[in-house]
Amino acid sequence: MYNNQFYNQFFNPQYINPDYYRQNQEQIMHYQQEQSKEVRNVVKAVHDLCEAYKKLDPQHQQEAFYAALAEFAIGSGWNNW
Repeated sequence: MYNNQFYNQFFNPQYINPDYYRQNQEQIMHYQQEQSKEVRNVVKAVHDLCEAYKKLDPQHQQEAFYAALAEFAIGSGWNNW
């Protein structure tokens, strides 16, 4: 079956441990803050990429576009299909 203490701790509002709940909320907030920071890093990197891209002539822009797209695909695991 299931561990009754586990069930009460997670699913039964009558038995929520406020300290345990608060501890989890802090972890969730920390995780969200870290993820938001990483989103800002990605946006800055894309901005920097666009600035560098503008400095290329059209032929090299196309080369850079396809190379960057391939890198993004590999980094995202899209090459596994």
